[in-house]
Amino acid sequence: MATNLWIPQHLRGARKPVSVVFYYSKKLDRIEVGFPEKYPVPPVMAQMGFEKIVCNTAHDVERWSQKKRDQDKREQEMTDYEREMQEGPIRDAIRKDLLYKLSVARNQVNRDFLRHAIDKLDERERKGKVVIESYMHCEAAEDGK
Repeated sequence: MATNLWIPQHLRGARKPVSVVFYYSKKLDRIEVGFPEKYPVPPVMAQMGFEKIVCNTAHDVERWSQKKRDQDKREQEMTDYEREMQEGPIRDAIRKDLLYKLSVARNQVNRDFLRHAIDKLDERERKGKVVIESYMHCEAAEDGK
């Protein structure tokens, strides 16, 4: 419905499309949800072979989201030994990176944050197997969850 009301350009609501980003490693055959598009792949993940996948269409988001759900389902069906073989090297690389950053932290706030992150990593490792259901936030909003 067209109206005769004129609204200046600077007062019009702007909608900027937001792309969904995934990180994918062919070497590990693993998909992770990524940071916003303007950020690069974190160096620790780049060293493990992850590359950025930017989804600009709903079809691309659905395709990569389905791959991520399939991966999550496979991981839920893993035995604890298989899970450790898959997640252990990734967790070790993240811990090594956090410990390095802790050793070169410039102030107490950064040191506290890094200690907390390491504690959370250790806590998650002790908990063992976790049953989860994953979905993209944008899909949940569409489904009314």
